[in-house]
Amino acid sequence: MSEIDKEKFPTIALYAAAAIIVFAIGAAAIGRQNNVQNAPASGAIQEPVESFVDLQFYDQKDGSVIVKNAANSALVLTLPPGEDAFIRAVLRGFVRDRVALKLDEETPFRLYRLVDTRLVIEDPTTKKRINLRAFGPTQQAAFDRLLPPRNQK
Repeated sequence: MSEIDKEKFPTIALYAAAAIIVFAIGAAAIGRQNNVQNAPASGAIQEPVESFVDLQFYDQKDGSVIVKNAANSALVLTLPPGEDAFIRAVLRGFVRDRVALKLDEETPFRLYRLVDTRLVIEDPTTKKRINLRAFGPTQQAAFDRLLPPRNQK
C-alpha cells in the first residue's frame, strides 16, 4: 500500500464541496419560486421607451461632425472640431464594427430615452447597444442633447 492510500482525505474539502452544491440548489430553488428568468441575449430593448430618434452623422473637412435626424434630414447639432470626444469615440466604435463586418455604413443609429431616463444608443445593423448611463451623467448628457426635449414627443 502506498503512502497516498494511507493519508486521510481532507474533510474540509468535502464540506466545501457540499456547501457549494447546497448553495447552487438553493439559489436555483429561490429563483424558480420567485420566477426569475434569464435576460434575453439579443433582440429589441425590453424596457419601455419614452422617446427615440434615428441619427445620421456626417464628418466635415474642418473636423466638425453634423448630426441630422434621419427621418426628416433636419439638423440636430453640429459638433465642433476637437469637442465631444465621447460621442466621437462611440461612433468610431460603431463604424469600425460595420466596416469589419462589411455592413452598410449609411444606416442611421438609434438613440433611445427609456422611461427611467437612461439613454441607449444602438446600431441597428450590428445590433450593438450601449447603455450610456454606465459612463456617468456627463457622458449621458452629451447624448441627451441629441434627443428632442422631454416635453416634445
